[in-house]
Amino acid sequence: MEDYKADMKIVRWTFWRILGMVIIAVVVLGGLGFALDSLGLFGRTVVERKVFENSYQRQASLKSRIATDEAVLAEIERKLADPNLGADTRRNLEAQAAAARIRIRTAKELLR
Repeated sequence: MEDYKADMKIVRWTFWRILGMVIIAVVVLGGLGFALDSLGLFGRTVVERKVFENSYQRQASLKSRIATDEAVLAEIERKLADPNLGADTRRNLEAQAAAARIRIRTAKELLR
């Protein structure tokens, strides 16, 4: 009976040790696969990004963004033409106009 208990102790110890190694291996390999996929080194990430960049929806979205920003810029320039505008308001409107110009330039570069 003592031999049986000793053998079972070895079997249990071996089982838990192997199970622990398997769990650790699965976690490490899963984490490594996720990291490589996130970096675009493994999987479809790079291809998916290129397809997205060339998609009709994205192109239409960029054109819409440009049109909206051009309308905002026109409205800001109309407000800046007012001679009774305060200095703080003028400075804020000029900052908004500069931001709109940057967004338009960036969107146009992305369309290329």
